[in-house]
Amino acid sequence: MTAQSSPSPSTGEGGRCHAHPDQPALGACTRCGVFFCERDRRLVDDQPYCDTCAARPDVDYLERFRLEYWGKRDGWAWMVGINAVAYLIGGVFLLVAGGANMLTTALFWLVAGAVCACFWLGQPWARLGFVFIPLVFMGISLVKAEPMGLAFGVMPLLMSISIYNDTRNKLFFQVEMPRETLRKAWHLYKNNAVARAGLMLGVLGLFFPGVGLIALVCSGIGLRNVDPDAQPPIGRKGQAIAGLVLGAVGCLFWVWLGVYGFPRLG
Repeated sequence: MTAQSSPSPSTGEGGRCHAHPDQPALGACTRCGVFFCERDRRLVDDQPYCDTCAARPDVDYLERFRLEYWGKRDGWAWMVGINAVAYLIGGVFLLVAGGANMLTTALFWLVAGAVCACFWLGQPWARLGFVFIPLVFMGISLVKAEPMGLAFGVMPLLMSISIYNDTRNKLFFQVEMPRETLRKAWHLYKNNAVARAGLMLGVLGLFFPGVGLIALVCSGIGLRNVDPDAQPPIGRKGQAIAGLVLGAVGCLFWVWLGVYGFPRLG
């Protein structure tokens, strides 16, 4: 994924491109300050850069995020791979020991295992095939007039759709995505993760003693890290503050409980 070139106003008479002295300069790189021409100018998040700086991972953090997961198995892929082993073993067992009554189920398990194995291997068609596994299961249940099978297929169907739409899983299958989608995924998984951890620990600290202290530490670090002007921008200020509040409340609650004990009713 490369940034797109775009015209820019001239820097004035006499300015020449650093890499192409025969070309007039259209502007200066935001990072290194060298002049560039139309052939060298790249836009990264609406900021102009020269060719060299635009390719740096510290400049284009979304490209760095994309490359981190591009063609690499995520947690979902490994989970589906484990399912493949379970399906194949179960299918072989039913085929050998189940008799004619279990033939349809055995074949379904074997096919589902093959689809999951291809998913783990990164075969593009298996992304959609994985969604069809619970649909086929529900269809077989419908034919056999087994309403419980329909109910049991709902959650796997919702999960398979969620995996199909997951950004990191799409990157494993090398699906190109717009920068805005990458930005949302980066914010979810990478942006000030310690502040997000502090918030979650703050919630847990209300139910488990001692966790609130860890929440206070993580949230304090997360709040200190917040810098909206950094490259990339570091956010989650609200989550860091919420983690501090919840962590403090959790600590006070367990201290109070240790002093006074559980309240007695009646």
